[in-house]
Amino acid sequence: MRPTLSLYRLLAIAFCCAAILSGTASAGIEKIMNPCDNKLCAFFRASITIPPGWTEDEESTRYFNTQFLLPVGVAFEKAPAKIYVVVRYNRNRQPISDFIPVGIADWKSRAKNSKITKLDDLPRGEGKPAFERLQFEAPSLKEQGYELQAVTSDDDKDGNQFIVSIMLSADSRAALKAAEPAYLAILEKY
Repeated sequence: MRPTLSLYRLLAIAFCCAAILSGTASAGIEKIMNPCDNKLCAFFRASITIPPGWTEDEESTRYFNTQFLLPVGVAFEKAPAKIYVVVRYNRNRQPISDFIPVGIADWKSRAKNSKITKLDDLPRGEGKPAFERLQFEAPSLKEQGYELQAVTSDDDKDGNQFIVSIMLSADSRAALKAAEPAYLAILEKY
């Protein structure tokens, strides 16, 4: 069974993330070449620490070309909250301020009652760029109506620059709050 997550939503997030300002972080991005459409396609992985009680869902990761974490023992379709990490090459080194409005517009187009809140930046130590954070709420959506998003920049061993977006997406406010400690543990260690 294939995971169900709005492909449009993932593409919109990937587009927004693809051009965010990069910095000089070195947490590490790994490039993996996977077969796709009769050729090889790059898949970029962030070096995150998976928190206790969570596991990477390999099928969803492969299907969406995005790292997906789920609570241990819970299937993708049944998970009330999911953590996913989108890593995109930042070729043009554009600032995040150019692209955040696109992500906000996407949320507003999917749910007229969307509430979007800019959260305080989360510092990262050792001279790494801070996470810029947003919170999205759209109670009218049956799936993924609540989300926390943290965006930063990173580089690989060759000095290529990337945008790393770490999201906690949940079906309810209660599920978001229950998964938030695991999500924050990932951010604190990245």
